[in-house]
Amino acid sequence: MTVSEFAISQSWQSDQRGPMRWILSHVLRNKRYVLSILVGALGNAALAAAMPIFIGQAFDAVTASPPDLRGVGIAAGLVAGSQLVRAVFQLGRNMSSELIGQRLERDTRQELYTSLIGKSMSFHDLQPTGEVMARATNDVREVNLMFNPGVNLVVGSANFLVMPLFVAPTIHPHLIVAPIAYLLAYVITVRAYLRQLQPATRRVRQEFGRMNTVLAEAIEGIETVKGSAQEEREASRFLRRVTAWRDAYVTQGDIEAFFIPMLLLGLVQAAGLLHSLWLFRGGAIGVSDVVAFNG
Repeated sequence: MTVSEFAISQSWQSDQRGPMRWILSHVLRNKRYVLSILVGALGNAALAAAMPIFIGQAFDAVTASPPDLRGVGIAAGLVAGSQLVRAVFQLGRNMSSELIGQRLERDTRQELYTSLIGKSMSFHDLQPTGEVMARATNDVREVNLMFNPGVNLVVGSANFLVMPLFVAPTIHPHLIVAPIAYLLAYVITVRAYLRQLQPATRRVRQEFGRMNTVLAEAIEGIETVKGSAQEEREASRFLRRVTAWRDAYVTQGDIEAFFIPMLLLGLVQAAGLLHSLWLFRGGAIGVSDVVAFNG
């Protein structure tokens, strides 16, 4: 049985040999924006790490005897200048991420609609209308959100995770302990978190499609429903599907509420402060180094 009555030509073809290949084939059409995201995330993290160092230098200048006002002015200028440049990097990264997300949503919707138009009537008769509607609208929108803010935040967070590994040893080699400890704990906890979250999010999407299917069937056959006096039956059927979708959504929210890395971040920051103060007490680092490390 053929499921396509005719084919619509496109100026380009996506790679449909697998989900990852399909996504990459879409993303690689926007290579310059991908590069802008990577450069923007790296510049943002690097300049964010530079600001505490400049503040530490200003602290040294203020506590000097007599106070070095010129040093304070230079440090203030460096802070302001670096953060202005950082804002440009952030703007470029966010704009590029938004453009990729919007273009990917547009191209995905075009590809999906083109495929649906080419399908035979037999194919459409076998597919629930509500399920197709959910895939063509809400799920395509999720592809956009995968890139913005999804990938945008992942790339930015990855740079902020790695940057302390390079900056902390420049203050004192022992201070690399806290960043390494957090990175290891972060990888372990996020891996376990995603294993719990993945089936929950899949269930939410499935229940949403089933809910749309029940609603679409009731609306399309409303004359039959009313003619056979089945309004209460269809209403209760729809209510069961809405309740199932709500329960799945609540379960996903419960899992998302237990995001342990945020708790670990606070604990590692406290441990890092204690470690830097211990090194300061031993004379290994100065007050400005404590300020820079904990900034």
